[in-house]
Amino acid sequence: MRDVDVLIVGAGLVGSSLAMHVARLQPGRSVRVVDLDLAGTLSSSELNAGGVRVTWNHPLNAALSRMSIDYYETVAGEIGFLQRGYFWMHDKAHWGAARDSLQKNAALKGAAIDYLSPAEITQHFPFFDKTSDLGGATFSHKDGLLNANLLKSHYRKQAKAAGAVFQDRTWVHAARGAHSGPVEVKAWVFPAEMSEDDIRTELTARNEAEGDGLAHTLGAREETLRAKVLVNCSGPWARRFASLMGLECPCFPLRRQVSLFSCREVDLRQYGMFVDSSGVYFHPEGNDILGGFATPEETPGYNLNYDGEEFFNERIWAALFERSTKFENLKHLTGWAGLYEVSPDKSAVVGRVAPFDQVYEAHSFSGRGAMQSYAAGLALAELIAKGRFETLDLTGMDGGRFARGESVDEGLLI
Repeated sequence: MRDVDVLIVGAGLVGSSLAMHVARLQPGRSVRVVDLDLAGTLSSSELNAGGVRVTWNHPLNAALSRMSIDYYETVAGEIGFLQRGYFWMHDKAHWGAARDSLQKNAALKGAAIDYLSPAEITQHFPFFDKTSDLGGATFSHKDGLLNANLLKSHYRKQAKAAGAVFQDRTWVHAARGAHSGPVEVKAWVFPAEMSEDDIRTELTARNEAEGDGLAHTLGAREETLRAKVLVNCSGPWARRFASLMGLECPCFPLRRQVSLFSCREVDLRQYGMFVDSSGVYFHPEGNDILGGFATPEETPGYNLNYDGEEFFNERIWAALFERSTKFENLKHLTGWAGLYEVSPDKSAVVGRVAPFDQVYEAHSFSGRGAMQSYAAGLALAELIAKGRFETLDLTGMDGGRFARGESVDEGLLI
């Protein structure tokens, strides 16, 4: 049995950020992060679009993003952070409410947000020549794009320098503990040469029995870890992990798809992120364009399959065609699917897990892990190390809010 002071399950952006902050705040304590695939081949951190923005309706979401972006500015070169703005278009029916919500958000005071009329939209971006349906748009100057993989590597580098350990090929399949005292965790440690197909099989297993079968087939060894503090940072697998502790989690995994395509008529390389009033978002990806859309009829579950050119034509190209004559001739190149973990109010779950004194969680960022990971990791690390939030008060973001009838409702989503 291995004894650990702080055990973090999940080494994505949030788990890696938490490891960095905990290791810094509690030098000398052992911090271990376990994950099935540290490279993140199929993780949400690796497959996301990389956009970061402060424009959120709820003050807590705006504060989480703003504090994180302030930090990203200090390491911009290391993480590929390009502050080229976030441009969000709204149709006439929704523009007034969207504008008013942002302007009333105290957490956005001084956040450098422009509110543009349809005429000003075309002045700023001449290639948007179909704007008769638009009521206006926001342009947030401090926002932009970053390389999520580089950001994750940055967190891990800093965490390791402070003494944290990252353990690969490790899948937790059992956990038990009293309401106080150490938690005992059992995990399968798979061979280092585990293939991507095998990783996918484990990640999309319908239940733990399927995973156990794969573990035996591949010759995984079982390891027991005893943790003084246990943290669930398992992203789209947070619900599954919670069930190991006998807990109900109302959050759920949801597939999101993105397409990579080319456009000969417009060079977007000087710009940041665009969000169309249709819900399609897109940004430059090298010489090409990356675009995504949240299909409203998507069924929750562990689906990592990309629907290909059909998805691009119906969901991406059709909307962009209605926005610009420059987007009438687009060429689909490739695409992929990843998973969001989505909460009932579309905001993250961060805090202590009742009724346990030593179990915490940070998950269900509903697509904003990249833009909120720094501040969320710091806030939770302070709660773990000091018993209270200090730098940023996230009281009310714990998972118990749903049972209490409370919410951190967020509507500005893509």
